[in-house]
Amino acid sequence: MVYKKIIRPILFSIPPDTIHKIVAGSGEFTSRIPGVSSVVGRSLTVKNPILQTIVDGITFPNPVGLSAGFDKEGIYTGFIHMMGFGHMELGSITNHAYAGNPKPWIRRLPRNKSLVINYGLKSRGVGQFIRQLQKRKPYGPYGISIAKSNDAACVGQAGIEDVASTLRTVAPFGDWHTINLSCPNTSDGTTFMDPGQLDTLCKRLAEVRGEYGITKPWYLKINPDISTTHMDELIEIARRHDVRGFVIGNLMKDTQKAKRLLAFPEEYNEQWNGSLSGSVVREASNNLIQYTYQKTHGSLTIIGCGGIFTAKDAYEKISLGASVVQMITGFVYGGPATIRRINHGLVAMLRANGHTSIASLRGSTK
Repeated sequence: MVYKKIIRPILFSIPPDTIHKIVAGSGEFTSRIPGVSSVVGRSLTVKNPILQTIVDGITFPNPVGLSAGFDKEGIYTGFIHMMGFGHMELGSITNHAYAGNPKPWIRRLPRNKSLVINYGLKSRGVGQFIRQLQKRKPYGPYGISIAKSNDAACVGQAGIEDVASTLRTVAPFGDWHTINLSCPNTSDGTTFMDPGQLDTLCKRLAEVRGEYGITKPWYLKINPDISTTHMDELIEIARRHDVRGFVIGNLMKDTQKAKRLLAFPEEYNEQWNGSLSGSVVREASNNLIQYTYQKTHGSLTIIGCGGIFTAKDAYEKISLGASVVQMITGFVYGGPATIRRINHGLVAMLRANGHTSIASLRGSTK
């Protein structure tokens, strides 16, 4: 309540591009003060065996993670861990550096509990990213999200080799790798969401994994507003190349659809560049999670994200078929105690509904 009534209005009076760096940077600094991180972490972290789950050989202390996009460079890992997240996904990282699209990168839609995102795969490049990871290894399970460099010349086979090069570089790092197909705010659109392009990409990445002996699970991150026919094609490609599953879903690219789904559409300007996150994504994400789980009979892993603000939201995604979940926008709107509240709520809901674990909840909604 203090965060919502007092702290958030102060933070939201500052442009989001600016306040993100201030808050995350201050949090990271605090996490490095001896004793402080452990004290804060204990107050925000929920440790309960019922929350622990194992997915593709990786043990998650709780199912609520931080999505890629919050910490693009791997510089806020202490802060993220201190907030009680069960895992973190860093990036998306690209082979070559990109300064980002023209600002603003983020716009708030507070009445809709949504954000408009237009970073355009801002990145310092994979070399700088790896140097940062070598300085301070992240706490707990973490993944690395990889995307194609935002360069108009990096298309076709050049784009495929660009992603392959990044995968080779990050191979020793992370507990899993995610290939971000869905960032819509780039110079040439989302070409790898095209099944033909994706098949060629996955074939090449599977070759790289074989050459470098990479056995870590890998996932494809997709936007949630696609047709079931399109999803069927992606599932077939994933199976063909031993992709372990999907992150469903990223930003909503279809701004016309997004506006129809907004509770307060007058808050959104269609002329703004960028795609939407937050509550507006929830329904589309849930529908695609459920469809994918039922289509594959649970044989592919699903990491669910989009519109998670409460324990009920996280519970719903897992019950529809997600193994674990990720969030950013809900954390921005909910503040430091968000993960603690969600995990406490999950424990209560699991017990109330007769579930003994996160795994037993998965896919229980028919």
